Amino acid sequence: MGLITDYFIAGSDTEAARFLDGGVHGAGLDEDDLHAAKGIDPFVMLGTLETALTELPYAEISGDRTPPVGMGASDGSGIVRVRGTLTAALADLDPGRVPEVAESWGSTEEFGPDADKEAVADFLRGMKGLARRAVAQGRAMYCWFSV
Repeated sequence: MGLITDYFIAGSDTEAARFLDGGVHGAGLDEDDLHAAKGIDPFVMLGTLETALTELPYAEISGDRTPPVGMGASDGSGIVRVRGTLTAALADLDPGRVPEVAESWGSTEEFGPDADKEAVADFLRGMKGLARRAVAQGRAMYCWFSV
């Protein structure tokens, strides 16, 4: 099996934490507040995306992580908040740059040599929409994950 990830928006860490045990699907979230992703981890992969979008050094991004909102007792699940700088960068991403960013980000080691760049671009478009909604509503982006 691999890493399962779902990105969503919530008004607070407390609100986000209520999805820890059951995940976000079927939990009553507005469909526009959720973006499913297969294996796009919120740590390394989103760190390299943030570097691509902001030009912040990866070492700075990876060294400045907030603690998880919550960790499952034994099932390998957890929830982490997406860094605000990445949320803002995604919200501001010019749609015309999506293919370029997808090409660059999808070429990183974490994606492997056979990355589907169109799937990467689709993920970016979905995350951009989620980020714009989060920023407009004064909420934050989160990732529910399970290994």
